[in-house]
Amino acid sequence: MDGLVERKKKEIRDRIIAVAGELFNQQGFENTTMDQIAAKAVVARKTLYNYFPFKEAIADEYVRSIAKDTAQKTLETLSDLPDTKSRLIAAINKRYDWLELNPEICGIALMYRMKIMLQEPNHKFEPSGTQNLIMDILHTSQEMGEINSDIPIERIFGFIDYMRTVMVLDWLKDNTLVNLREETVRLVDLVLYGAFSHQPQKTE
Repeated sequence: MDGLVERKKKEIRDRIIAVAGELFNQQGFENTTMDQIAAKAVVARKTLYNYFPFKEAIADEYVRSIAKDTAQKTLETLSDLPDTKSRLIAAINKRYDWLELNPEICGIALMYRMKIMLQEPNHKFEPSGTQNLIMDILHTSQEMGEINSDIPIERIFGFIDYMRTVMVLDWLKDNTLVNLREETVRLVDLVLYGAFSHQPQKTE
């Protein structure tokens, strides 16, 4: 019985996210109301708020669902790439294809996550599809000896994820000043090879 209840809850949750995504795409985030989402998803208003207390929370889950699908499709192509650098760049850049077409909803989702992290420092978000993909690439690279095994993968991932967020925030402010593809290459180079342009000379 518990399994049936959980499946039913997931069906309702997934339906709300899918319906909200359609409305966001059709009429924009600001013009979409919780009442409209509830009506189209065929759930009571109270039920909707039980699942998602804020419209921004639905937007965040919608963006995450897109990221999950994108990551799965990207994963299928990574084995054709020659090294860690190319795999990391592909995983990150593929995510930007959708971001560049949907800046409004991505910005809203990102700001919502940052707000929650500030208000609830112990809140744990479920890793996104892209985050899981980056972690998998780093783990594989370390197992193959391409990344120093003395460095905790979580630290490397944390740096990449933080810098990705900064890059996207800068791009959302003014996309004419930030080329996400170029910045991704610089970020991956920095992570894998460091900031030195050459070996520093030893001091006496």
